[in-house]
Amino acid sequence: MSTEQRRQLITSLEKQLNSRVLIIITGDRQGMETRIAPDLLPLVSQHLADMGSVEDVSVFLYTAGGDTIVGWGLVNLFRQYCSSLKVVIPFRALSCGTLIALGADKIIMGRRGLLSPVDPSVSSPFNPPAPGVQQQGAVSLLPVSVEDMMGFLDLAKKEIKVTTEESKIAILKILADKVHPLALGAVFRAREQTSSLAKRLLMMHLKDEKKIDYIVKRLTRELPTHNYLIGRVEALNDIGLSIVEPNAEVDDLMWSLYKEYEKWLQLTTPASPDQEIGTETRKRVRYERASVESVRDGSLYQHIFVTDNDLTKVTTTPPGMQGQIEQTLVRTIYQGWVSAQNGEVNNEYK
Repeated sequence: MSTEQRRQLITSLEKQLNSRVLIIITGDRQGMETRIAPDLLPLVSQHLADMGSVEDVSVFLYTAGGDTIVGWGLVNLFRQYCSSLKVVIPFRALSCGTLIALGADKIIMGRRGLLSPVDPSVSSPFNPPAPGVQQQGAVSLLPVSVEDMMGFLDLAKKEIKVTTEESKIAILKILADKVHPLALGAVFRAREQTSSLAKRLLMMHLKDEKKIDYIVKRLTRELPTHNYLIGRVEALNDIGLSIVEPNAEVDDLMWSLYKEYEKWLQLTTPASPDQEIGTETRKRVRYERASVESVRDGSLYQHIFVTDNDLTKVTTTPPGMQGQIEQTLVRTIYQGWVSAQNGEVNNEYK
């Protein structure tokens, strides 16, 4: 069983690392993505409080990113309960995940481990509408990427050779005509905030200011794209991070544990209501999408983010069409965190 297998693997990893292990997984299953967000903070706090103050905490992390302020808050929480903090990266710890890793004394990075730049994308009510067809009654907004904005300005400066003050003002006006000035201000503020947070996280365990400034500059300004992936060798030799290469046994253990989460959360299988309902006319489906877990007294304590959907197959005739088509209607019955122990949900909601 997956839950028992994870419990055993976490226990083995704790023995190998001589450390308490806390699992944080935000899933990137297509159509059911989750992210690091404020609702993680009380859950992580509960797991840490139940562990109590210990010498060493290792955070086993898998995420595609999220809220940078929450990443900062998580590291501060971790450090309230331990003297030494490690972040264990079996595979992807991107964007905010990389930011969290900057706050660790050591980053235990498997041979498949990947980090990324930490420059953010900003979503605000002032963002421009996303291209394409908008749904009636709802407007989809386009996130504004710091790297894209700076890329536009660099293009004007380096390639078009804009040098005069009048030309710079004209370029800025073009940008402001496409993106609301308040959205541009939010982008600039986010860039400065991320750089400041990255520096403060590194200062928790590094004293070399030149090294800190170099790491921050590389991760926030110099890498070519937010989607750029940083492997273990580059993270150590080029970026200068505190990377620890695990021995073969620990590396295999890290990967085996990740694969259990991949299988359980179906990370590599896109969510599809049509496929889920199949030939049935109505079906209730639960998607388990993220998890915070730790082992205590031989039991696996869990918080699981779930979405419980009611699927109904209907036949409709779209306006302007002669034939009928089948559609799957989705109604969300419940969405949120549930607590569990050894796979058994403790909440009233099941």
